[in-house]
Amino acid sequence: MSRAALNASGHSKKRNRAFRASPASTAAGPGSLDTGHEVLVSPVIGSPFRSGWDPQEEQMIRNALAFALAVLATLGSIPAQAQSPGGTLVLPFRAVGVSDATAHVSRELLMGSLGDLGIVIVGGDSSEAPLPQGDSACDKADCAAAIGRERGASRVVYGTFSQLGGKIIARLSVVRVDEAAPYYRDQLTATSEEDLDTVMRRFAEGIASGRPNSDRASVESVTQAETITPLRRATRRGAGIRAGFLFPTGNSFGGADRLTNLHGVYRYELGNVQIETSTIVGFSWGDGNFDWTLVDVSAARLFGTQDFTTYLGAGLGVHSVTVERRQTVTYTYPGSPPYTYEQPYQQTETAPTLDLVAGIMALRTYDLSLNLELRFHYVFAKFDEVGGDGANGVRLTFGTSR
Repeated sequence: MSRAALNASGHSKKRNRAFRASPASTAAGPGSLDTGHEVLVSPVIGSPFRSGWDPQEEQMIRNALAFALAVLATLGSIPAQAQSPGGTLVLPFRAVGVSDATAHVSRELLMGSLGDLGIVIVGGDSSEAPLPQGDSACDKADCAAAIGRERGASRVVYGTFSQLGGKIIARLSVVRVDEAAPYYRDQLTATSEEDLDTVMRRFAEGIASGRPNSDRASVESVTQAETITPLRRATRRGAGIRAGFLFPTGNSFGGADRLTNLHGVYRYELGNVQIETSTIVGFSWGDGNFDWTLVDVSAARLFGTQDFTTYLGAGLGVHSVTVERRQTVTYTYPGSPPYTYEQPYQQTETAPTLDLVAGIMALRTYDLSLNLELRFHYVFAKFDEVGGDGANGVRLTFGTSR
């Protein structure tokens, strides 16, 4: 081999070794060079992506993953509220009908809960003049801000404790020392003095988040008052059953004369309003037709307060309806008389319904009432496969309800 060929071979080997050792060749991405030699992946930045991706696509995915990780890290590291250098001063609460000891212990509980949540507390007990307490305690934004500036705080918590029967009503506000009005106000009720521990924890959570927290809670701050079932206006309620007939209008329900109806209802009476619901237990049938009530809800206005009362209303529902129409078919065979029979055709639809309601209620003042009811029943389906005349009619029923 000539000297020139040996030199060229040596230079080629050096270039191959340099390519295998260079991390830059890996960073260029797949497809950048086709040398046929082994490519070593950089130990610092290894590509987890499949080969054959465009370098720009790979870089976009890397950027998206980096952004998502940065957002998650930021969310995990952001405190509930940025702490100002001065910290938070909690003033003694003004007590109205509550003992000074209860107000003092509640203040200590609040400061402890704020500290647990990472809020820097400024000590109000110092060599300076004592903080106003009892009847002279500060419960206004201007005096609270002034005391906060004197004590080197950036914001001040102040409020009142009032007793109403066996309940203690706590109203707290937070004002920044350089502002005239509080940015936080909230009110919570303790059913007993023992519940003040939880109430103060709830206040602390609201102050730490920077917004009133009376309608939110953590598992550590559900008050006793929230465990009590709230009062509701009483309603007269009961179940009933109705039976009667549905008379199709026009040529609906396959031209049937009438359908038998039976359905159960659950009834609510609220003053002069009656609400009835029927679920699953509602059927109209006849001549191959079947109307099944999946759900019905109606509301009616009651006119009068005596034993005999009329009412008018409307309702909506969802029904599964099967309509059957019979078509007469005649066959004529040579040498034989005509042969005639009826061929049934059926179509089933699940569709919304509308009802217009009018009725009379008897024995309304008793715990068992009688109802005579007339409804116009309309199904929002045409039933084109069996004539297209729909499934509508007038329903007359009679029944009882409690």
